[in-house]
Amino acid sequence: MVDLSSVGKIARVDIGSLVVYVITDFEILHKVLVDNSDAYERGLLFERIRLVFGESFIVADGQQHKDLRRLLQPAFHRPELESYAPIIKRNADALANSWQPGQIVEVRSALAKMVVANLVATMFSHEASTEELQLISGLIGDIGGGAIVGSVLPKKLASLPLPVNRKFVSAGAQLRDFCRKLFVARRLSSDRRNDLIDILLDSPDAEQRGDEFLIEQAMTILFGGIDASTATLTWALYELSRHPEMAATLSQEISAAGDISLDKLDYLNRFLNEVTRTHSALLQTRRTVTTVELDGFTFPAGTNIGYSLAAIHRNPQIFPEPNTFDPDRWLNSKIRSFAPFSMGNQMCIGNNYAWLSLQTTLHSLLSKWEFQPVDTKLSRVMGPIPGMKRLPLEVRPVSV
Repeated sequence: MVDLSSVGKIARVDIGSLVVYVITDFEILHKVLVDNSDAYERGLLFERIRLVFGESFIVADGQQHKDLRRLLQPAFHRPELESYAPIIKRNADALANSWQPGQIVEVRSALAKMVVANLVATMFSHEASTEELQLISGLIGDIGGGAIVGSVLPKKLASLPLPVNRKFVSAGAQLRDFCRKLFVARRLSSDRRNDLIDILLDSPDAEQRGDEFLIEQAMTILFGGIDASTATLTWALYELSRHPEMAATLSQEISAAGDISLDKLDYLNRFLNEVTRTHSALLQTRRTVTTVELDGFTFPAGTNIGYSLAAIHRNPQIFPEPNTFDPDRWLNSKIRSFAPFSMGNQMCIGNNYAWLSLQTTLHSLLSKWEFQPVDTKLSRVMGPIPGMKRLPLEVRPVSV
């Protein structure tokens, strides 16, 4: 995907008989997602996801998408974010305190469980058990990998009982069961928590659409919040372990700041910008619903359009030396061609929650630990943001 930017602003990709035109240019993507969004529908990736998520927010289009976004948005308003912050900090502190000097920690699985704990506690007011944390983190990985791979498989292969297909469908069913149990328990209790479950149960759609529809919305929030955050945090610790000078700068900034607002930690935010630039979403899809013109080319209705934030964020015309990890490139506040959470009506509904979680988690971990790489082969895993299957790191007390 990254190499496609050297082909052109729009690159034709043939996958068997499937043709996808992949956008690698920010300005063209802005036209698709913001200026002329009504000319496109979800497309290939979301047809695949619908097998698991049904009629959820993640696959909705047009007015239905706007209505569902409006329904879910209160869970991400500023007062709610402020109430989530102590929970996220508590879980990050607990993770940091669970390690011992010199211990080799497999950080990806540890971070995944922490992210799951954050989401179910903040959105569903549920304290997940150790078994539930393990289960859900595994399910999210199977859904993410199956969604990406299955979306580009020929239709005949996508419906066969291949391992990737079986895991995808099975994981979706198990995630649905988990969310259903939470809804049933809330209905049976007299408690009201003013969380996402209550927002959904109290919505005008609750009686009209039924519990399965509400459960599908909850599944969307879990999947969207867990997969991307786990991948991004894992890459953040990977980069810190390989750039000790950056880790030292971050630790010094955090130590000097004390309880200052996270938004005031300039280097931390520049570092996170660079993490999300370097490790971006691989592929999203749209499909034209009418004839459109992009960059002088005409595409009829029914054309598969893809876009890769990974390609856009490593375009050397926008980001010089794109493969160099450099937080200082963000000293230039004029950088515009950057959309880690997408944009327009496709922007991640939980973007502010995700950023708060990234900031808070790194603040807690880096207040206590430095991370040293362990010489081992790192295997990749497919997902919306490609990540690592495992990341063993040695933890050492901070030296500042």
